[in-house]
Amino acid sequence: MLLLGGGSLLLLRGCGNDDGVQSADTVRVDTVPFMLVQMQRCSRINTAEVRVHKIVTHDDVARLSGTVLGKEVSLNLPAGRRKVAIPLYATVKASVDVSRLTAADIIRNGDKVEVMLPQPDIVITETHVDHDGIRQYVALTRSKFTDEEMQAYVRQGREAIERDLKTMNIMATARESAARQLIPIIQAMGFSESNITISFRDNGRNNTILRESR
Repeated sequence: MLLLGGGSLLLLRGCGNDDGVQSADTVRVDTVPFMLVQMQRCSRINTAEVRVHKIVTHDDVARLSGTVLGKEVSLNLPAGRRKVAIPLYATVKASVDVSRLTAADIIRNGDKVEVMLPQPDIVITETHVDHDGIRQYVALTRSKFTDEEMQAYVRQGREAIERDLKTMNIMATARESAARQLIPIIQAMGFSESNITISFRDNGRNNTILRESR
């Protein structure tokens, strides 16, 4: 469990299918198809889950605009302020679809093996507003925030969370978690951990992201 900055909680997840994985001293089965079947049994590897808490705020002031003696003026009204703070929670999950693997994605060269995985999928699976936690201040001269305005601020909060995902390093964590879950399966077939390379495809090109070794 790793606590991230900005109120984000990250939990590493597994594929949840440990049955049938052999011990590390099992004699190697010398076929790529068998290795492919063993890895595909996970179907989709759940690699990371992030829970994000964000406070969406909006602060505006009523302004008086016009022309005085031929000059444009714009003044803040002293009693025209209104503010709102909306607590927004989101759950973000990362996973790797191992079912998309083919025999061409497994390259064996003697005692060495490389597995090329698709990039992790990052999905915001849930967002919800803490309605009890909403705080508003509205001056007597101003109207309250409308439902349409509140919904617009929540949408802006969701968009901000999506942008923030790039700074949370979720993709790198998801790749590392996927590798850690697949390597024991490959080791069970007799390969040394130092001879196992986990790679991830990038826009159709093979791009090695992680080599797992002690």
